[in-house]
Amino acid sequence: MEFCDRCGSMLVPEKRNGEIVLVCRNCGFVKKYTSQSYKVKQDIGEEKRRKITVVSESEVKSTRRSEEELELMEDYHKATLELMEEEGEEKPEGFE
Repeated sequence: MEFCDRCGSMLVPEKRNGEIVLVCRNCGFVKKYTSQSYKVKQDIGEEKRRKITVVSESEVKSTRRSEEELELMEDYHKATLELMEEEGEEKPEGFE
């Protein structure tokens, strides 16, 4: 990795007139590309590439909503529908 002689920013490879040069995106400084290889490489471990989520039946049962939550949600939906009717909007499909 090389840095700009003027401002110290990182130089980025760019193709100009069929040849590769290093260019500063901050101040526009251009330097002839002399190195044979210029690669950015990052190794990613197996644990970052694959993720599997497993949900057990007991977790699903424990996340069910209580009666109080269901009543609050129903009240919220009713209030939303009433407001939509007052503003003259149509009800979405599946709402009564």
